Amino acid sequence: MTKETLAYENIDREFKELYVSDIKKTVVAFANTEGGILYIGINDAGEVVGLPNVDDVMQQTANTLKDSIAPDVMPFVKIRAVTREGKQIIEVAVQNGTSRPYYIREKGLKPSGVYIRQGSSNQQLSDEGIRRMLIEVNGKSYESMRSMQQELTFTALRKH
Repeated sequence: MTKETLAYENIDREFKELYVSDIKKTVVAFANTEGGILYIGINDAGEVVGLPNVDDVMQQTANTLKDSIAPDVMPFVKIRAVTREGKQIIEVAVQNGTSRPYYIREKGLKPSGVYIRQGSSNQQLSDEGIRRMLIEVNGKSYESMRSMQQELTFTALRKH
């Protein structure tokens, strides 16, 4: 019997043989780009190696993502255990988020903390790229932004 492979890493697919805290960069990049699936328990060649402690790794993954990414990306993430070739692995499915740009909390909203997906790699986004993403998501002008205060009046204008 030959081993099945999942082809290769791509703009929407990443493999990790074991859990590493650096997965947060990949999740940020997926959420800031087109979404994707991170597989934990599959090596770089796409071969299923499995995980001995799936429950622990799922918990660790969820905690890392919840605690280290801002704004909250968890509504756009699904973490599940699946079986491939008789071995348990974890799929971390990430949708394109609506509160972009997402960033690594400890690095902040600057190039060292904001990632996008380019091909099969996570790339830091430049200051200009961050500004463009903010404009794309929030609109170009102050006037077009929604106000949390909806009881607006023209009292100050009338006085002037």
